[in-house]
Amino acid sequence: MQRLFVFAALLGVVAAFPGAAVSAETPRRTVALTFDDLPLAPSAEDLATARRVTDALLRVLTEHRASSIGFVNEDKVHVPGEVDERIALLERWLDAGALLGNHTYSHSNLRDAPLQAYEDDVIHGEVILRRLLARRGISTLYFRYPFTNTGPTKEVKESFEAFLLSRGYANAPFTVEHADYAYNVLWLDARRRGDAETAQRIRQAYLEHLDRAFAFFEGLSRDTFGREIPQILLIHANEINADCLDEMLDRLEARGYAFVSLDEALRDPAYRTPDEYVGRNGPSWLHRWRVGLGKPSRQRDEPDPPDWALQAYQKLQ
Repeated sequence: MQRLFVFAALLGVVAAFPGAAVSAETPRRTVALTFDDLPLAPSAEDLATARRVTDALLRVLTEHRASSIGFVNEDKVHVPGEVDERIALLERWLDAGALLGNHTYSHSNLRDAPLQAYEDDVIHGEVILRRLLARRGISTLYFRYPFTNTGPTKEVKESFEAFLLSRGYANAPFTVEHADYAYNVLWLDARRRGDAETAQRIRQAYLEHLDRAFAFFEGLSRDTFGREIPQILLIHANEINADCLDEMLDRLEARGYAFVSLDEALRDPAYRTPDEYVGRNGPSWLHRWRVGLGKPSRQRDEPDPPDWALQAYQKLQ
């Protein structure tokens, strides 16, 4: 299956997915794959599920020869009687060639947490991480903001950015996300209820939303920079992605994407554009950069999941 999609993309034929046409004139597209909330999102009480999800994600990434990075919440590792097994799950990502980054200890939100407490949560969340990276001679340290919230005020944002630099961290931005956390909740609920038809409908909607999200952010990239920049996809180490990742990567390959490391994506000069956004939400960096560039906001244009899915998610919340 994978070879067929790659072959189609290289020949410039129309792919089988909506919005995924690739022509001979289309520039080479690249995307970095980033996974939040390791070892398992949204929570990791069940070690067997965490193992199964880890196995599935890493198998697909290996089959597609796709670089990746996973961002760790270390509170999910400190489970009495299971610490060694949970550290082993993180080591599996490194053994597979992935990188690991800090996502705070407890997934706290800078929008609400006092700055000092948030900084302490970062330090608390790097104890195991630094040791695992050092064992492999890895000095690169990335931080991903939980809820992608970079602070409610300019002063908090700048203070925390200075703190990150003092600890040797680089920020890990993202440009594309497509509400995988919401689809995961809906999909798991349908499966728990034994509603296979609804589970399949949710799964299909999730895959279709991936195409819509990439089409939007590709266009936003062109509108912002006059070209398509390397994209950075934010998804979670969760059960719907364990089930769908192979098809997701097939769809991205059909759009002409090659998978690159976060390091490589960040080398593009677009990622040196100042982030002037300040607010209580956590939008894509393509939205954030438009603030500093003086371009009109396009946040309201970003595609949402279908209404039926949003309503079902809100009921479950």
